Amino acid sequence: MQEVIKFEWLGLHLQEPMGIIMNFAMAAFSFFAFFKLKRTEYDEAGKWWKLFYLTFGISTVFGGLGHGLFYYFQVPGKFPCWITGCLANVFCAKGILSFSGYQIRNKALEIFIWSKSLLLVVAAMISQKFIFVAIDAILTYLTFTGGFALALKKRGLQEMKYMVLGVIVLLPSAFVFLLKINIHRWFDKNDLSHVFMLGSIICFLPGIYGWNIRRTKTQNV
Repeated sequence: MQEVIKFEWLGLHLQEPMGIIMNFAMAAFSFFAFFKLKRTEYDEAGKWWKLFYLTFGISTVFGGLGHGLFYYFQVPGKFPCWITGCLANVFCAKGILSFSGYQIRNKALEIFIWSKSLLLVVAAMISQKFIFVAIDAILTYLTFTGGFALALKKRGLQEMKYMVLGVIVLLPSAFVFLLKINIHRWFDKNDLSHVFMLGSIICFLPGIYGWNIRRTKTQNV
């Protein structure tokens, strides 16, 4: 079993310093992306993506606290991260389905998007196991978002190449986490997975920018 790094700071008993750093790094970029997108008027898809970055940022702040303060709150201290993370998954799925002129309206799909995240996060909290949250992320990003982004790219929405790239960047994280690949005690499977996650959400942003440029040009024609 990988050794958990523990340390003290300002009288607090903390642990997993790299988990704190990587989660806060993802939160910093997510809030940066949210405020960058907030400056521009977007269509329905843009609104969902803004909510995605905002909620993902909140989730990763909770994630950093959940890692660092595990001594005090144990697994339930990670529940806020899990709940908001699954909510961010919903917003990501809604975003990929909502690009103007390419919308996919399907009631059954809408129910699936919400119910899968709700059921999996409830299962995670009841069992106190992160694996169910990981399954929700895999279903959302690696299959759902990646599949629809690729389909949209084939339909001519070239900006989706950045979304596809983001999914490709994220792909190794599933194997790292599920196979428990720990490079070093200071850089375990969670830390490495977080690097891929950060790369993924960075790749998503130019896709959203590109879409808004296309949409604006089309409106001005």
